[in-house]
Amino acid sequence: MDVAEAGLGLLRDRVASTDAREAVENTVHDRLLPLTARVTGRAGVGKSAVLAVLESVPLDADGLDVRWRESRTDNSKGEVLVHVIAGAVSPVDIALLSSRPRGVLDGTVVVLTKADTLDDPAADAVAASQQLGRTVLPVMGATAAGMRGVGRAGAPLDMADVRAVAAADLRPTDLMTVDRFRAVDIEVSTRRREALIECIELRGLALLVDVLRQRPAVSDGDAVRMLADATGADALIAAVSTAVSAAAAARDAELHRSMQQISAGHRRVRAAVESYLASDEAVAAEMRCAALRLGVPIETGSEQVASEQAVLWKRRAAAAVDPDVRRAALALCRGHVRMLRR
Repeated sequence: MDVAEAGLGLLRDRVASTDAREAVENTVHDRLLPLTARVTGRAGVGKSAVLAVLESVPLDADGLDVRWRESRTDNSKGEVLVHVIAGAVSPVDIALLSSRPRGVLDGTVVVLTKADTLDDPAADAVAASQQLGRTVLPVMGATAAGMRGVGRAGAPLDMADVRAVAAADLRPTDLMTVDRFRAVDIEVSTRRREALIECIELRGLALLVDVLRQRPAVSDGDAVRMLADATGADALIAAVSTAVSAAAAARDAELHRSMQQISAGHRRVRAAVESYLASDEAVAAEMRCAALRLGVPIETGSEQVASEQAVLWKRRAAAAVDPDVRRAALALCRGHVRMLRR
């Protein structure tokens, strides 16, 4: 049980004998449900590979479970949505993404997958970003999944076979198509060649071969990291991690709004609700939401750091014209003050 769940359990106990019991129970129940997360896109764009990558890493959702589902382009429901496109943006993509909210807490990530088949995936991602008004991330989905052992091969990459391919007398055209690679006369068996392609795709293999030929002394680990960087998987995971954190923060913000409404309508539970909203976990939740809304990290460290941050955010709150920015700055100020009191 995480800290927030423990604090909410105590609140439920305190209101169990009041007329607000059912309202509090329902609100707490909604807060603790698993986060709904979907990977959407048209058929054949590579949703399964992207989903496999995301399911292979733990995502911090502030104690909440994250339940992934693969969906069609006619379903944009979900607190977190990863929409996959391949090639040109279609009217279907535009329609689905236009139905999603916009903003720092919207929980939406857009991926241009099969980047290994494009001449200039970075430029294509920029063009798609301009069309959609959202950042689009280029990703070699199948290669990224294979490197994590969750691709169609379901097996780890065999670097000994990769090195054998790199050492063979290959022409540049031998790695241009699967058929040419299968037909070329090298010591690596056809079955092992197919295993490499199933794991990291032909483009991933070609990139690794190029690395090994340019830097023969490079370690297996460093070579694999270079390919991992090229797949764009780290950027995808970072963006989705932020979206998941934002969804969890939005849950907390909704919980606090609901609790304030319950407190206003039920005098007998006011003290219990106010006690929860003043608790360490509630203040920390408000702080996380504020940091995400303003796009800033939460600075932690010594008492001096906490004190300096509290003063900084108090000044920013006083200078803010936008009321949302003022509230967020005050939440960060309160959070750092709370850190000083621990």
